[in-house]
Amino acid sequence: MRRFDRFAGTLFGRTLLFIALVVATGAAALAIIARFYAGVAAERAYDQLLAGATIQVAENLYVQGGVLALSPPVAALSTLSRYDSVYYKVIDSRGMVVAGYPDLDSAANLAAAKQGPVFANGSYQNKPVRIATIARYMPEERTPGWASVTVAQTTNARQQLTNEMSFKVWTLILLMSALAIVASALAIRRGLRPLAQIESIIAARDPADLRPVAVETPSEMQAIIGAINGLIARLAERITAMQRFIADAAHQMRTPLARLDAQIELLDSETNPAQVAARLAALRKTSSDVGRLTGQLLNHAMVIHRNEVIPFQPVELVSLVKEVLGRSIPLAGERDVRVSFESGCKQIWLSADAISLQEAISNALHNALLHGKADTIDVSIAGHGDTLHVTVTDNGPGIAPENWDAALRPFSRLGETGQGTRAGSGLGLAIVDEVMKAHGGSVHFALPPSGGFSVVLVLPRPPGAGSE
Repeated sequence: MRRFDRFAGTLFGRTLLFIALVVATGAAALAIIARFYAGVAAERAYDQLLAGATIQVAENLYVQGGVLALSPPVAALSTLSRYDSVYYKVIDSRGMVVAGYPDLDSAANLAAAKQGPVFANGSYQNKPVRIATIARYMPEERTPGWASVTVAQTTNARQQLTNEMSFKVWTLILLMSALAIVASALAIRRGLRPLAQIESIIAARDPADLRPVAVETPSEMQAIIGAINGLIARLAERITAMQRFIADAAHQMRTPLARLDAQIELLDSETNPAQVAARLAALRKTSSDVGRLTGQLLNHAMVIHRNEVIPFQPVELVSLVKEVLGRSIPLAGERDVRVSFESGCKQIWLSADAISLQEAISNALHNALLHGKADTIDVSIAGHGDTLHVTVTDNGPGIAPENWDAALRPFSRLGETGQGTRAGSGLGLAIVDEVMKAHGGSVHFALPPSGGFSVVLVLPRPPGAGSE
């Protein structure tokens, strides 16, 4: 049973079993039809013999002394009696039995029998018989009229002929069905051969070999090859991105860690209290930079992971932005920062990943607070056709237009801005860009006419998205 289950669990087994079921059903139907037509053919053949014998009996009727008599046609009756018993009866125009078996009954209509042999099924001496009846006009009788001749034959020969014909046809059906199943099995094996070839090629590959699979296959399997190559291409792209990210992260972490180690060495050898305090302050700043960089690296990895595996859920955008504002403003420290929030709707619902979206908005605010050195931040939500714009505007120096593309690339340090403000690690706005792309949106920068710098998060607005 387990072996059959394993066989039925394969593509070859499932396909072959389905074909075998169809062939067996068709063969059974053909066998039933063949049996029916074999019976019809045997019936017709022996009805012809029975009709001929009945006509010959009728032709051998004669009148002698005004009385109907019969000269039995021995040859005709012997042909019928080779495999069966034959019975006959002759009735004259008066309704008297003049020859044969008086108890042989026939339900044939005399009017129909006048036109030719009339057939019927019956039983005689507890045996099934086929009965033929014909009428002949006998004017020489004392009472001129129609005489009827009835000939009955048992059905053994008919049944035997039906069985022989059915057996021959059934044998042919069985052979053809077996041939069809065997041919199907060979065809399926041959058709599945390219899959086995693909399997062996992929199984023999080195895990680091992410080249497209190149194999000659039928056109129907090109879709599978295309899907496999598409997956390999996406996997290669993802692995390349992760390798680049790991290399960049290692490079980015190496510098502050080396600086931290050097500052500890200098602090250990310092004796001047004023210099000790200065070096402790520098050490705290470097440690804070390392912590912030580590957090951004983890956040970036988290965003990438969530973009691939976390399904979107309904998210209320206005309350989410307010929550992020409440958590982010304390980062300004002792600076006096004025924050405003404006939304044309009390609620805006959209399908999104709330955690990734919070991270994106938080990084846009951090960019203004920590790197833009702004003391005024305006956050607004507005609808523009089929998109939603979450805009973070600050009065800081911003990023020069020629650096806007680079600002969205991971670890792209922009150096000193035109106003002397140093850019961050290069991960914050890259995280924002990753989240927006995952949500089908984008990130734009703008220089408002009133001054300052704007980061615009563009999100698609689902049709019929509820808003109040």
